Amino acid sequence: MDHERIKAIYHQLYDKMDGRALSLKGREDQELKSKSYVYGEVVPDSFYEMIQDAQPQPGQIFYDLGSGTGKAVVLAHLFFDFSQCIGIELVDTLYNGSIDVLKQFDNEIKPTIAKEVENKQIKLIHGSFLDIDLRNADFVFMNSTCFQDDLMQLLEVKLEELRPHATVISLSKMLKSPAFQQYKHKLYEFSWGQATAFYHRKRLWKVYF
Repeated sequence: MDHERIKAIYHQLYDKMDGRALSLKGREDQELKSKSYVYGEVVPDSFYEMIQDAQPQPGQIFYDLGSGTGKAVVLAHLFFDFSQCIGIELVDTLYNGSIDVLKQFDNEIKPTIAKEVENKQIKLIHGSFLDIDLRNADFVFMNSTCFQDDLMQLLEVKLEELRPHATVISLSKMLKSPAFQQYKHKLYEFSWGQATAFYHRKRLWKVYF
């Protein structure tokens, strides 16, 4: 699909949504005080470049861990040939916002691009990504810039269940688990400024040094 068309769809869905305000309210309502829940967003052009640099393959399954209002999930669905794009979000207000976006997408956008998104699905899950089975994931993105050390340690153990050769892109923090090879890093633009994306590939087995 033409990139300008995709960006027009993105703005149609998100220009009136204040994800930061939703995040602040949700974190207050749920008493989520950890800095791991600090909100940040992808932007279309740099998100496309970041994912494209990992050379995703048609039919793969994409996950966004901490999907917020669903921006990365929607962009992955439109830009690439993933068979499924799945977002997992714990904060109630952000998850509800993403569901509103998905309903708008299904009602207003999807009928106009039915052929382009044929056999492609979006799925949004309400809960902690630490509790969700990720074994079918081929490609995982996580905005881990504000993830605290305790969460990163738990998440690394969780990600070890991924299938061999699965790709994981983490922002600002690389995975230390011997189950992953960190093979590339690059600086990209995001809503808050620049951040480094670390590219990892799941090994066939753990390698200790």
